Amino acid sequence: MTKEKPRLDPRLAQRLAQKKARLDALRPLAPQVVRELNAHLRVLLTYHSNAIEGNTLSLRETQLVIDYGATVHGHPLREYLEATNHAAAYTYVTELVEGTVPLTRDTILALHHLVMEKILEPVGAFRTVPVFIRGANMTPPPARAVPDLMQQWVDWLNGEGIAYDPVLRAAIAHHGFEAVHPFADGNGRTGRLLLNLMLMRDGYPPALLLRDWRVRYLQALDAGNTGNYRPIANLIGQAVEVGLDLYLEASAVQPDDDYQPLAVLSASTGLSVNHLGWLIRQGRLAAVKRGRYWYTTLARVQQYQREVADGVYPVGRPAQPGQDAQDE
Repeated sequence: MTKEKPRLDPRLAQRLAQKKARLDALRPLAPQVVRELNAHLRVLLTYHSNAIEGNTLSLRETQLVIDYGATVHGHPLREYLEATNHAAAYTYVTELVEGTVPLTRDTILALHHLVMEKILEPVGAFRTVPVFIRGANMTPPPARAVPDLMQQWVDWLNGEGIAYDPVLRAAIAHHGFEAVHPFADGNGRTGRLLLNLMLMRDGYPPALLLRDWRVRYLQALDAGNTGNYRPIANLIGQAVEVGLDLYLEASAVQPDDDYQPLAVLSASTGLSVNHLGWLIRQGRLAAVKRGRYWYTTLARVQQYQREVADGVYPVGRPAQPGQDAQDE
């Protein structure tokens, strides 16, 4: 099988560069803005990362657990621990961002310790048992190979990987970490925290991988197992864009665009809701998610149509009939 050269969709890459430049121009952000963003992201990232792994706490319940130590009837103790642990681990990540020491094996183990404290034994140690990823197209390497593979991962990150664009580098590294699956449990949460540590050290906001993207996320990781990194790169890129939009909005510089639901835009542009949803998922059309639904602007859809008409980019294929683009 021919391996795809890792790259981001060019339109997504262009948007990320533009939004990152706008954010950089505003730095340093006001201390109050930074505090509020960190508090907000501490809850958001905890909720979505845990939900991807099956935690059933709602966003509001997660916030109550983290900020007030509240408990909600009907949830097992583990779900509360997953919330408080992840929140503590994210705080640790924000502290590491300011440091100059390269990411090391000890960083990985320390993060895992925070994520899985009181949940797993042993904690903060590489696995000594085989693991399997349900539904994946590969089996992680044997436990005896994990220490050497993780050292190779760290070496790539601090060596050859530096030649890549930061978002692409982080996406490839995230796939590599999840492919090794170095722990008996907690690999996804630890891996996503490491992903954000990489991005934040390169000046990006955290990537917000949404709960609703779980299926796409797992499929993208599977594609990476075959050497095709484009799906995971684009998905991570879109998650970075969500973070950039959040920062820009908090800094009161996000353009006051006329966001509309896809159903309204479909009627005025001639593109189906499924087609618009597919373009968003591929990173070809900028959008924001409010609740369960995607919103974008007429200007952005028209710009996409002009680019296709002018031959700047190839036309995107519509999503398959019956696919619910709104909930993707």
